[in-house]
This record gives sequence, structure tokens and C-alpha cells, in this order.
Amino acid sequence: MSDLSAAQTNPLLGTWTLISASAINPDGTVTPQVYSPNPIGYITYTPEARMMVIFSRSDRLPLSGDIRSPFSKDIRSLPTEECVQAFSTFNAYAGTYTLNGNSVTHHVEVASIPNRVGKDLVRTFTLNGNRVTLKTPPTNTDGVLKVFELVWERVEL
Repeated sequence: MSDLSAAQTNPLLGTWTLISASAINPDGTVTPQVYSPNPIGYITYTPEARMMVIFSRSDRLPLSGDIRSPFSKDIRSLPTEECVQAFSTFNAYAGTYTLNGNSVTHHVEVASIPNRVGKDLVRTFTLNGNRVTLKTPPTNTDGVLKVFELVWERVEL
């Protein structure tokens, strides 16, 4: 299959960079910048039906220790608050994906949040030029059902 025909049958193919993340509240109001004003991240969809996503807040604080590897034993000596801050401002997962109309299902195999492993995360998508908007179903967040909307822009070579 040529690259052109693959792109026509799968418009998500490629790598996208995160532009914004917002939350839609039950009353329809929007909370912008739920992951900081300028979140940083990428999502990639491959022709082999593999996907990976990684994103973080842009205002993450550095750790107090000179930690350069997650395999360092020194990471265990960091203050708990720093570890919570680092974990709660970063998200990543990878696995396979399937398309169904304007819906993509991420079949999670590895994740920064261990509870997601083995789960299916469904997202609806809308394409607009070189941007794609992915929306979650209503998700219970702090006792409120919110829809999260992430806008991604295609990374051009």
C-alpha cells in the first residue's frame, strides 16, 4: 500500500504534537489549560497499528537531586512531594490501536499509570486540516464527569 492510500484509509498515521488540553464540564463550560498553558507532548500512530503517547505539563519543576535515570537508587531518597509532583505532571502509555469510523481505541500495554495496563481507552477524533482533536468519553475526575479534549498538530518532516 502506498503512503498516500495508507493515509487515506488511516488519517491518524504519523506523529502529532500537543497543542492544548482542556476539560468540558457537565454544564458545558470549558476549563482551558488543564495540563498547563503550553503542554508538551507527542502521539504517534504507526501503519503496524501501534501507538504511543507521552505528554507533560510545561511548568514541571526539576527534582532536587541529580537524578538522570529512573534506575538510580537515589530516586528513592527524594522527598515524597517531589515524586508526587513529577508523577502527576507526566503521562505516557503505549500499545496497539483500532479505528472504527471517527473513533480510535488505544489498547494499553504499558503506562505511567499502572491501572491503565490492559485497558481500552476510547477516543473520538475530529480532523481539521493538519490538526486532530481527540476527546475522551465522560471521565470521573474528582467526582465530576468531564470530557477531556486534546488538540494535536501533525509533525511535518
